[in-house]
Amino acid sequence: MLSSIVPFLLLTGLAVGAVVERHNSTSTCKYIPGDKGWPSLKLWNRLNSTVGGRLIATHPLAEACHGATFSSTECEYLKENWLAPDVFTPLPGEILHPWFTNQTCDAFTPRTTPCELGNYASYSIEVTGIHDIEAGLSFAKNNNVRLVIKNSGHDYFGKSTGKGALALWTHNLNKQEIVQYKSKHYTGPALKAQSGVTGAHMAEFAFNNGYRAVVGSCPDVGVVGGFTQGGGISLMSGLYGLGSDNVLEWEVVTVDGKHLTATPTHNADLYWALSGGGGGTYAVVVSMTTRLFKDGTTSGTTLEFGIDSMGGVEQYWDAVGVFFDELRSLLGTYGFDADIIVTNDTLSVFSLLSASHTAAELRTLTQPLVAQIEGMQRSNNNITLQAVNTNTSDAGSYFKLYSTTLEPLIAPNPLTPVLGGRFVSRANMDENPGAVIDAMRVAVDGGKFTLAVSALNLTSPARVVPPVAANSVSELLNDAALSIILVSAWDFGKRPWTDAVALQADLLNRIMPVLEAATPGAGAYLNEGNWAQQNWQSEFYGSNYDRLRKIKAAYDPDDLLYCLTCVGSEAWAQDGDARLCRTES
Repeated sequence: MLSSIVPFLLLTGLAVGAVVERHNSTSTCKYIPGDKGWPSLKLWNRLNSTVGGRLIATHPLAEACHGATFSSTECEYLKENWLAPDVFTPLPGEILHPWFTNQTCDAFTPRTTPCELGNYASYSIEVTGIHDIEAGLSFAKNNNVRLVIKNSGHDYFGKSTGKGALALWTHNLNKQEIVQYKSKHYTGPALKAQSGVTGAHMAEFAFNNGYRAVVGSCPDVGVVGGFTQGGGISLMSGLYGLGSDNVLEWEVVTVDGKHLTATPTHNADLYWALSGGGGGTYAVVVSMTTRLFKDGTTSGTTLEFGIDSMGGVEQYWDAVGVFFDELRSLLGTYGFDADIIVTNDTLSVFSLLSASHTAAELRTLTQPLVAQIEGMQRSNNNITLQAVNTNTSDAGSYFKLYSTTLEPLIAPNPLTPVLGGRFVSRANMDENPGAVIDAMRVAVDGGKFTLAVSALNLTSPARVVPPVAANSVSELLNDAALSIILVSAWDFGKRPWTDAVALQADLLNRIMPVLEAATPGAGAYLNEGNWAQQNWQSEFYGSNYDRLRKIKAAYDPDDLLYCLTCVGSEAWAQDGDARLCRTES
């Protein structure tokens, strides 16, 4: 049981509250443990009292693998389940991206290695309402402490952690309700969800009430946070657009403690920024209200082929090119969406999904694609195509199809140390598709990286609704045909950390330049890139960055809210001790 693995002890255990003078620090830097200005234990206890005893000192799960807290049973469990989302996401302090924990306390270093907090937040407030958020904001501001917002810790940029940070842990804000919404922009059913709600929970809640909501493929991602605030690619985007396109209003607490609602007509600048301009930087989001759509016929197809079935390496890559060409036509015409894995020897479609066709219709519509691949094969018996139709009662439900096919494949997968991202625009595919496929081939050569690809078309004539209102989704995302995540192959416990550093260098210095050269002007998804992406302001935010920066300055003039690659983050940089310090920006 998780409760036996990690004791949630308030203000005890690791000496994160001790005041030991190790460094001089000025007001241009946030204080970290050991600095003379670091808040005293008395101040932390006072904050704990203010938030009703819900201030939690961080104790990494992997304490069970080190020192006096060692437990062979608990440590073996952790090794077997290291970074499994359902083990880590329900806990304060824990994050899923191993690059940012940096082996300061994990299950695979020797027992004698000290368990240190490193980049972990020092404390978390379990947020149960507005008062807790206000208290956390005030404490961080008055005591010059780094502040982060954490829901699940499922993030590629380490945005929800940081050395010496106080985290607003919103994971247990998970209420949902169906409302009948009425405004000049939309009248109809909507779902109001607090910021701790995950994609899987929202999808199930909508289904139980006869609807579907635009959520992502990964079930444990907080749908109200980075997913929707950063755009929100869904397997239903071909019909309904992105998560950001469907937001009706945001409920937030600003850094000065104001409790606001932002809609297209009220605090409209904040609504615009939050709807696609990235999370964690403008205000603390308490809840989101989003459009719902009547549930209905849903079907999906899986497909796989590889070097063996195609008869060789060159034939395989020729087939990959044909696949993506045929797929574009399906997505552009019918509003389908697809999640695909490409390796150096296999292409696997986890789901080519239609939220509006029966399985029989989908089989008919995908037959030309299948026929093209089959015609290139050494043997027609080596390709597998399976249309998955939720028959009888299941036939009318997106959630049932998703929960029985795609979710079981995605849910158990841990994050690896090195990831990157790149869009392929529709123009890139029109003008030089061969260069795109060649770049994919370079990316996966040698098996160091795998490509996780979301295929979409946000301008398909099958799309049934436009965005609720103008929003800050980058034009680069709206123009994308593919959103690619480069995922490093990794085996926890069997590779030295120096290999992760080498993979990061290989990604940035060898692979990304090739991908970027093949996709000029395409940019990258701000939810699924690499933390060291060059020119991240334009690559992630497109032409919207300057306006977003002005809105950030209006609502957070002192840059209290910081996260790596978030709008306005150039105002800070970490020093050699991971202390967050002011820059000249």
